[in-house]
Amino acid sequence: MINIKKLINKGFIARDETVKKLSLSYLAKTKNNLVTMRVLSELQLNQKVRELLIIPKDYNPHEWVVVCGYYAMYSSALALLAKIGFKSRNHTATLQVLEEYFVKKKILDQKSFLSLKNAVFQKEEIEKLSEARHKREIVQYSVTKQTTKEIAESIKNDAYDFVNKAELIIQQD
Repeated sequence: MINIKKLINKGFIARDETVKKLSLSYLAKTKNNLVTMRVLSELQLNQKVRELLIIPKDYNPHEWVVVCGYYAMYSSALALLAKIGFKSRNHTATLQVLEEYFVKKKILDQKSFLSLKNAVFQKEEIEKLSEARHKREIVQYSVTKQTTKEIAESIKNDAYDFVNKAELIIQQD
């Protein structure tokens, strides 16, 4: 079991009721990350745009597609935490709190949410965020283009799925 008090004592997360009103702001940030991810991904395919922007032929945006996808997922995770009155300063702690509140309990306390019937976060979604973090680290430190391209393609789908589920949860009252 995750010890929330320990995470608070270490300063990784904090209980803060005022952060609840920022949930939609985190989602707006998420949307910007998704747009940037999509633009960079499309940039790889659109030769006219590449020429117009004078982008070198060997430029490869896949690394940044992965980074943007991860941060889209992460900022939507922060939106979820904000919805239940937590703020986080640590990626690992964010994952742990998500798992505790959205996976194990399947519903949040009744004051925060009435239910998550339509969008219950499953362990697989939390694992997708964790995996995205791992993939981001791989592509940022790897020089293998094929690996980076494959990771970019998979994280794009994961990011859209994760963000859509987070958005459904946040929009419930």
